[in-house]
Amino acid sequence: MASAQRQLIVVVGGQSYALPGENVVEVLRRPRVTRVPHGPPALLGVSNLRGAVLPVVSLAKLMGTTQGSEERIVVLDLAGAAGLLVDAVLGLDLAETASANNQVDIAALLEKGFRRRATGTAADRQQLVVTPARDEARDEQRILIAFLVHGQTFALPLDAVIEVLRLPETITRIARADAAVLGLANVRNHALPILSLSSILGFALDGNDISARRVLVVEHEGAQIGFAVAAIEAIMRLDETAIDAVPPILQRGRGHAELDAIGRQGAGRPLVSILSVSRLFANETVGATVDAKSKEANSVAERSVTQKQEQFVVFDLGDERYGLPIAAVQEVVRLPDRVTRLPNGPRFVAGIINLRGRPVPIIDQRQRFDAPSAKDATQPRVIILAVGGLQAGFVVDAVSEVLSIAADSLAVAPPLSSERSAVFSRVANVGADGQLILLIDPGELLSRAEQDVIAEIAARQDPASTA
Repeated sequence: MASAQRQLIVVVGGQSYALPGENVVEVLRRPRVTRVPHGPPALLGVSNLRGAVLPVVSLAKLMGTTQGSEERIVVLDLAGAAGLLVDAVLGLDLAETASANNQVDIAALLEKGFRRRATGTAADRQQLVVTPARDEARDEQRILIAFLVHGQTFALPLDAVIEVLRLPETITRIARADAAVLGLANVRNHALPILSLSSILGFALDGNDISARRVLVVEHEGAQIGFAVAAIEAIMRLDETAIDAVPPILQRGRGHAELDAIGRQGAGRPLVSILSVSRLFANETVGATVDAKSKEANSVAERSVTQKQEQFVVFDLGDERYGLPIAAVQEVVRLPDRVTRLPNGPRFVAGIINLRGRPVPIIDQRQRFDAPSAKDATQPRVIILAVGGLQAGFVVDAVSEVLSIAADSLAVAPPLSSERSAVFSRVANVGADGQLILLIDPGELLSRAEQDVIAEIAARQDPASTA
């Protein structure tokens, strides 16, 4: 006689149910869950299970019954891992003794609740590589990341910035260090020196830079230094014709020798002081810090060679964070005060902005991602992308970070999702707390129908198209 099958008895909404025991991997407390916009109703999101991406499903919603406390998660192996949220787990029983409990065909429920059109194999999506659209005019442009220091706009070449982080909560002070040295922070499991760029540039002469909110990790000749700044302003492209040499008189004061050029944004926007990376690292304080950390800096450089990294622009919508490959981002600008509205235009199109003489339609990502109203989105940004040969801007609450993420911290987005959420191709596992960031496939960001609408609007607004 065949051996009796074991079943896991769980409680959902006050009722006990039996799950097939052979599929149960483990039972855990409810983990931190990252929401997946436009997923099926039963999919609450994804979670980090020891470095693996785990879809988290409400069993109550899957069965169409009342939700309870959902304090436990049952990890199942059903052609891939999935986590079921339940109220409680009573234990394992033999099938004969568990007949009084409602039997759950979980495989059939998942199949019914998560049907979606295939958009390529997991292997195909894993190998996604974003290549910037070719534009001859870009060869005569500088790509810069702009930020605020002491109320003024400065910039660095984007290719010199490894990543942009939130200022760590814990920074270890260094005894007898220069006032510009804020201390050391644990970043990616190595000690990163963090210096106040305000102090380096001569604005603040003490080491307590309370205005700092972001850290730009800059690499030069194998060494990495974190420069604390107040805020990230934009990722911008400036024509070489809009960049001027620094007037000689500005090179005389303390801190100003780090300037490389002055950029003109136009349209009443403030001038941008473009910093020289080599001169920054030649600064006495920065140089002394680099010398003290040279051995570790070299080891960091060696690790970066052996471990492939990808860069992503991370933006906020409400309480959620998402990422876009930096290669797909043309620039990031402030949302202008003036946006030309489109009478009877598509609901998701917020209007048209003028980007250096070119009309660009902008998309309200809050509606598209079903995001709640932002409580503190005082300075929304527009991320300019080229999608399917079209240029469009996407309005977000803030652009918070630029992250370099190692290949082993990236995973294919789980297939338990709806067709509308196919825009999320991968998931990044960042931070010691298991935080996940959903990564967007730019090619999926506009559906085919939406691309046609955007193309029609752009053609209608472009004077050249009617000449």
